[in-house]
Amino acid sequence: MLAHYIIAFLAMVPGQAEFRTNEVSITTNIQSNVYTYKVTNQSSSPIVRFEIKQHASYNFLVPEGWEHEVSSDVLAAWTDDTKAGIQPNKTSEFSLRVSSIGAVLGQTPVKIKFLSGKTITIPNVWAPTTEPRSYIALIAGLILFIMVLHISILAYKKRQVKKIINGV
Repeated sequence: MLAHYIIAFLAMVPGQAEFRTNEVSITTNIQSNVYTYKVTNQSSSPIVRFEIKQHASYNFLVPEGWEHEVSSDVLAAWTDDTKAGIQPNKTSEFSLRVSSIGAVLGQTPVKIKFLSGKTITIPNVWAPTTEPRSYIALIAGLILFIMVLHISILAYKKRQVKKIINGV
């Protein structure tokens, strides 16, 4: 439970990062629970497909003239209209909203496909990912540690009170 509060707090902190190759630049902007991806085409061929892994997301927005499909863990957006594609030296936005059900800020690869047929992958782009099981174990361990510490302090105080009462 504590992890959700920490994650919720961190999700409210705005963040921005840029991920780039020679052919494309992706600027990820996170505001509250909205992830926005500004994709800038730096190649000579239009971008016609954008694919990113995601978790617990909804309200997907894609550029005009694009279609999208969401599976359990992937947002895929594409266009068959070359004029709607992201033209060289132009930028388009993709966005999604994240629910608080086990999603945390993580890193995932993004696949970009160009009209020329070339596909590139940009590794480690910020995205909502599945909450690792280690988080749950960490929280359980932290709670257990606090309980043991609390009991130890109470036992120590009880011994001190007995010493004072017994005059030792």
